[in-house]
Amino acid sequence: MKLSQSVLGLFTGRRVRGGRALASGRMMGQVIARRFLLTAGMLFAVQGIVALLGAADLVIPDLPSPIPFEFGRSIHLGLATLWPFIGTLGLVYYFLVEELEHDIFSVRLANWQFWLVLLSSLGIYGSLALRIGNGREYLEGMPVFYVGICLSLALGALNFYKTLTSDRNAVTPASGVMVIGVFLLLIMLMPNIIHFSNPVADEGVKFWMVHLWEEMALELTTAGFVASFFKTTGMARPQDVEKWLYLEVTLTVVSALFGTGHHYFWIGYPAYWLVIGFVFSVFQLVPVVFLVHMTYKGLKRRVSTGRREKLALWLILSSLLYHVLGAYLMGFIISVPWVNLYMHGTFLTSGHAHLAVFGALGFLVLGGSYYCLSRGSEPDERSFRMGVLAVLALNLGLLLMAGSLLAGGLLQTYFWRVLGMDFMQVMQLVRPYLVLRMAGGGLFTLGDMLLGWQIFKAWKQTRPGSACAHPAD
Repeated sequence: MKLSQSVLGLFTGRRVRGGRALASGRMMGQVIARRFLLTAGMLFAVQGIVALLGAADLVIPDLPSPIPFEFGRSIHLGLATLWPFIGTLGLVYYFLVEELEHDIFSVRLANWQFWLVLLSSLGIYGSLALRIGNGREYLEGMPVFYVGICLSLALGALNFYKTLTSDRNAVTPASGVMVIGVFLLLIMLMPNIIHFSNPVADEGVKFWMVHLWEEMALELTTAGFVASFFKTTGMARPQDVEKWLYLEVTLTVVSALFGTGHHYFWIGYPAYWLVIGFVFSVFQLVPVVFLVHMTYKGLKRRVSTGRREKLALWLILSSLLYHVLGAYLMGFIISVPWVNLYMHGTFLTSGHAHLAVFGALGFLVLGGSYYCLSRGSEPDERSFRMGVLAVLALNLGLLLMAGSLLAGGLLQTYFWRVLGMDFMQVMQLVRPYLVLRMAGGGLFTLGDMLLGWQIFKAWKQTRPGSACAHPAD
């Protein structure tokens, strides 16, 4: 017992007890959360540029580039997973403290987690830029960097658990859901640091991270943020939020675990997984419908708020729109077995993925990042207009990108999978849609840069000691 306590003391270092806030109105957990959220915002800006270059390279194959297309695509896919993941960890730190009304268990653990996940992520991008990868789609980085991310999650899970259990009477449904989500992130990633010689097993556990991170673990962590935001801003009554959270946890975990089955058939699993995946995909829509209804009621009775809350709310509402249309409606359609047979692996899948990532996760992290980093300040008229322009550009760019991919994917499916035309001939026929996709990417990247700048400005203005900063409201 003494040995375990000594080891724990070595790792945890400074322990923070009580609910004493800093002069800025924030606790140390929220100060550390700002590092995660700023990093996520900056990586999101980088992802927009990388994605636009990739879209251009697909239209102009001979475009000079220091990084080959296949490695650029790997960097894009890695960024698409890791920037929302880093942002979500920041939201958990911020709103866990907010919900429990006392600080995190260990500041040192939180600092170690931040640097581990940051250096591991940069290591993945840097090695891929140097054309060093393992050829495993979506997880192309060197295994050592995924070990680093696993260790960072283990440190975070320990810190969150100790924070949660330090005062059991303060635990709320939102705080519990967020911590469960972090533990699931760790559990789903751990098997992926091992190489499986059986390709079916290797692909199977890969989808635990690629699919279940977004549709189960990260969805639970962001659900805690949405619950806290809705209660704080008066968007929903606490009892309604709690009902939705219980429904979200139950149906999200069960339906996501089995809904992933529509991927399994294509990697060597029995055909009945197509049917299992389709059936359980139906249940994934239920908590989203409940959230839409709760949001609709909140918007009807909600009083006017400040510019800061409006920008955060519009990003959250954008998420809700694509959550329904992209993640669940499109996801449900392409999971129907006789539809999946023709559409799997076409641009239709890519269109669904773009909408789903920003619906289930991306816009929520962006809205949460801006809301947390701007706390204690209010944007002026010019900054507010720039923020509105950023939200519009992001939405219009995403719709143009996804719409072009969906339209091109329908043609691709018909000409290639139904008529049996040559693949390269089909690619020439859908080329105009890829040009439109690139135009949408340009508009999206513009919004990306504008919002990234607003997030950076919010962080800079609310730093402790800044002339613009004042105690949080």
